[in-house]
Amino acid sequence: MTTLLSYEELANTIEDAWEQVGLHDHGVNESINPGTLERTFRAEIFPEHGEPLTDQNMPPWAEVSFTWGPDQQRFSTGGKPVLFELGWSYTITLPAHDKRSDVDLLRAFTTAIHQALRKVFQQTPEHDVLAVEIRRVYKSPESRELQHIQLFATGASDISDTLAATNIEHIQAIVQEELVVVASFLRTFAEIFSPGTVGGYRAVESA
Repeated sequence: MTTLLSYEELANTIEDAWEQVGLHDHGVNESINPGTLERTFRAEIFPEHGEPLTDQNMPPWAEVSFTWGPDQQRFSTGGKPVLFELGWSYTITLPAHDKRSDVDLLRAFTTAIHQALRKVFQQTPEHDVLAVEIRRVYKSPESRELQHIQLFATGASDISDTLAATNIEHIQAIVQEELVVVASFLRTFAEIFSPGTVGGYRAVESA
């Protein structure tokens, strides 16, 4: 069995998918670990927003990443099945004067996740799909003056099916659905935490 998937094909498919849901990148980083022969892809993706970006108008944004190594390469040419994931992180920036407690912020985050997933799948998840922490960023190491508050969430999507795909349309459909979810998360995070930070957003329905 030989699949169509390669590192380059997946990277290109992800880039096409985020453009189709109205997102754009603020930087793509690709690296190679010569010791393990692993290639890593990372991209920061944003909705449309005003310029210049500041703490006051920073929209929620995401980072997508994956690592392609010998295990994935062997499976793509007939080796044993392996787990293959896309990693996701989300950053929501709030102004220093936001007075909500951590409990209130976490409750609002959970509400946003449920709303976003209902928009895409018409159902509420039975378990947490993202792990979240609250960070307080100060203006300097010595200062206790708060610069902003961040919610930082992480998760992963199992896309092992792409390794066994025998047509490019199947690979594109898997990746496209993931980016539809990401776009829904970002739009809903903006609606709940920072209204007005996202401009020119266009909704895209799941395939």
